[in-house]
Amino acid sequence: MLDGLFKKMQPQISELTFTNLFVWNRFEPVQISRLGEAVLLQRRRLHEGRFFMMPPIGEESLADMLNELTALKTRSHQLPPIYGLTSEQLQLLGRNSLGIETDRDDWDYVYQTSDLADLPGDKYHPKRNFVSRCLSRHRCEYAVLGSSQIRDCLNLQTDWCNLRECGAVPSLEAENVAVKTALDNYESLGVVGGTIYVEGKLEAFTLAERLNQDTAVVHFEKANPEIEGLYQVINQWFCQKELRNFKFVNREQDLGIAGLRKAKQSYHPHHMVEKHIVHV
Repeated sequence: MLDGLFKKMQPQISELTFTNLFVWNRFEPVQISRLGEAVLLQRRRLHEGRFFMMPPIGEESLADMLNELTALKTRSHQLPPIYGLTSEQLQLLGRNSLGIETDRDDWDYVYQTSDLADLPGDKYHPKRNFVSRCLSRHRCEYAVLGSSQIRDCLNLQTDWCNLRECGAVPSLEAENVAVKTALDNYESLGVVGGTIYVEGKLEAFTLAERLNQDTAVVHFEKANPEIEGLYQVINQWFCQKELRNFKFVNREQDLGIAGLRKAKQSYHPHHMVEKHIVHV
C-alpha cells in the first residue's frame, strides 16, 4: 500500500520510503491510519521522544487534508505537529495560521550522481586523493550485495559497533538495529546494495533504493574506518555501478553532528531538501 502511494506522491524527503519506516520502527515506531482516502502516518522521533504526524499521503490536496484534520481536533485530542513539510509544500499551503519551525539538522543533502561517480574538477581533488591512496595500498574488489554477502555485512556491522560501543549511545544502537533489520530483510525490501572486499575480506557495504523518479536515497554506508579512503571508494563505486540511472542521490541528514555535517558538505551537495515542522 505504502509503496504504491509513495510512487504516486514522488516524495522528496528521505523518510518517505517503506524501508525507512520499517527498519527504524523499533526505535521510531510508526502508527498508520486513514482519513477518507488519505493515509496518515504518525511517528515517534528518536531524539525528541514524541510523536509527530508526517505529511498526509493521498490524492487530495495537502491544504484540504489539513483542513479536515483541523476540523477533527478537540480540546482533549489535539493534533501533533506535522514533521517533514518541504519549502514547496509550505508555499502551497500559505503561512496563515500556521506555526512553522525549520529543522536544519534534518535537512537532506542531495548530490548530482555524476559528481559522486566521477569526482570531477578541483573541488573533488581531495576525494580523488583518498580513493587513489586506498587503491594503491589495498586490493579492492566490488560486488553487488546479494544473499551470499549478508552474513559478511552483518559481521562488519557488529565489528563497527563494537569499535564505537554502540550499546552505550542510543542513536548508534538504534542505527545498529536498523542496519541489521535491513540486511535481514534485504531481498523483501527491494533495496540495492554494494560491497567492497579488501584482500578477500568484506570491509564495506552500502544500501539504497529509489526515492522518486530521478532520485535514489542511500540509507546506510559502512566501512572499516581503519582503511583510509575506503568510505570514499564505496561511495564512488556504488554510484558508478548501481546509481547511474538516477540524476540525484539523497544522502539523508547530518542530525546536527558537526563531523557528519562537515563530511556531507565536503561532497558539495547540489541542493538541500529543507524540512519544516508545522504546528496547526
